[in-house]
Amino acid sequence: MPYSPEYFTARESWRDWRIEARNLITRARVSQGTRVLEIGCGGGGLLRWLGAHGARAVGVDTLAIALNRAREKLDADEHGQTRIKQKSPRSSAAIRVQLLRVGEDGALPFRDGAFDAVIGQHVVEHLADADAALREWHRVLAPGGRVALATPNADYPDPAHFADADHAHIFSPRELAEAAARAGFAVEMCYTLFPFLTRRRALRAIGVIGYRVFQHAPYWATRGRTIILSARKD
Repeated sequence: MPYSPEYFTARESWRDWRIEARNLITRARVSQGTRVLEIGCGGGGLLRWLGAHGARAVGVDTLAIALNRAREKLDADEHGQTRIKQKSPRSSAAIRVQLLRVGEDGALPFRDGAFDAVIGQHVVEHLADADAALREWHRVLAPGGRVALATPNADYPDPAHFADADHAHIFSPRELAEAAARAGFAVEMCYTLFPFLTRRRALRAIGVIGYRVFQHAPYWATRGRTIILSARKD
């Protein structure tokens, strides 16, 4: 899949993207002053949401094209930090976040325990060594901090929906929970969103709009299109 500047802007307008983002913010327990690291920040849409919740947010990505679009959207200033004109609902101050480019090796330029939360929206499936990445995310979290991830679900009945040559591995809910546990996390929640109803576009939309109806139904609980995982560093 080609990742163009237009792609990063378009995806932030999708209803399912917004639902995932709200779930991630909730599961990461983001509030005023929370130190949040977003892995694979793309065009910066989730960073703006984090800022609106009063978080002290940092976004990293390996793709220059993504960071350039994020800087454009966030009105980058000359000091390497960003400023957006939107106001936080909890503060009259303009929101500020930081953007950094990282290497493909997954190493993060932050001290141990630097963050209260790590969020990744559709990033873990792109990583050649997800176990190493999860260990690094565990390292930069403070004790009691949380990781919240959204990723495609290998148990979804129509896997062609998220076919992408850039995907290294698609996880099932069980696999993702086991990977988090291997990295030292205590898994708190692992569930899915957006049930498969049919390949017809209209019914796909119903599965997104009415996802809460199916979320706890036995058949659909583990077969939704997107996995949401939250885990804690003890």
